[in-house]
Amino acid sequence: MVKNIILDVGMVLVDFCWEKLMRELGLEGEVFEAVADATVRTPDWNEYDRSAVSDEELLAIFKKKAPGYEAQIQLFWDHMSGMISQYPYAKPWIASMKEQGLHVYILSNYAKRTYELTKSEGLDFLPLTDGAVFSFETGYIKPEKEIYHFIMDKYNLNAKECVFLDDNAANLVYPQQIGWKTVLFQSHAKAQEELDALLQHSF
Repeated sequence: MVKNIILDVGMVLVDFCWEKLMRELGLEGEVFEAVADATVRTPDWNEYDRSAVSDEELLAIFKKKAPGYEAQIQLFWDHMSGMISQYPYAKPWIASMKEQGLHVYILSNYAKRTYELTKSEGLDFLPLTDGAVFSFETGYIKPEKEIYHFIMDKYNLNAKECVFLDDNAANLVYPQQIGWKTVLFQSHAKAQEELDALLQHSF
């Protein structure tokens, strides 16, 4: 029986609109590519979500990757709260699941700095949930196995009672292996349809 809904955040509950933000900051063409290739498009961005190194160290790493574009990287860094925009359906969706008697949890790759910048607006759905685990709290990032066990241990969850929704297929592989049901998030409407089917089947 499904009792627990576990939701990713980026591209599920919020838009990770870094491209839009860069363009709003006037970073176009060659500058856009240079800044993107030095920041969000690098493996180091995963380390940002892990928050294993200091913000200062990571910013220095980003700048070192694009000599001559340090000022533009700093500009993007200073305005990064603008790359998170909550989808209009986020809070009503969580509320509707709670009304059905389901427990709702968050499991997300999310940097500590971004969390602090966006918790009051982009993440203001958190009080509606039963709990959350962010990568920066754990030292692990999806799809590393440990982060899935972290949330189960923290909230004493039974794997067979969990459904996990994530927009990245790679993040669903291990949860399936340990007994979670999963939904690859492609749109709110499609996810709701698949979730409804799982819930009907679980009774």
